[in-house]
Amino acid sequence: MAQKQVEDMSPDVQKSINAHVARRIHARRIEVGLTQQQVARLIGISFQQLQKYEHGTNRISAGRLYQLADVLDTSITYFFAGYEQDASQEAKSANEQTNSMESVRLVRQFNAIPSDSIRRSISGLIRALGTTETV
Repeated sequence: MAQKQVEDMSPDVQKSINAHVARRIHARRIEVGLTQQQVARLIGISFQQLQKYEHGTNRISAGRLYQLADVLDTSITYFFAGYEQDASQEAKSANEQTNSMESVRLVRQFNAIPSDSIRRSISGLIRALGTTETV
């Protein structure tokens, strides 16, 4: 059996996984029809602590995740299911947001150019670059 090499996880990847697990805990609790108060009581914590878990404010230990899986009548793997899909969507969304912010900055800088003839020249250059195929 081939072993998959595990790379060091960046803090952003860890944060993304924690956020995904938090969303899955919340979704499962709602799905089984339990309140935060009920789940918290069953695992021996305050409902505020459960809120922190569900919002991703506090990280969840393996033991606590095991308790939650038991109380929510699911497997531990449930909390990680769909993570890679979520992560790729989050990355795409972050990339789109970055592109949007860059576009806004570019438009502001373009509008700040005082000369109409320079703005027309830059527009022509941008059109030419936009139609050029890159290999």
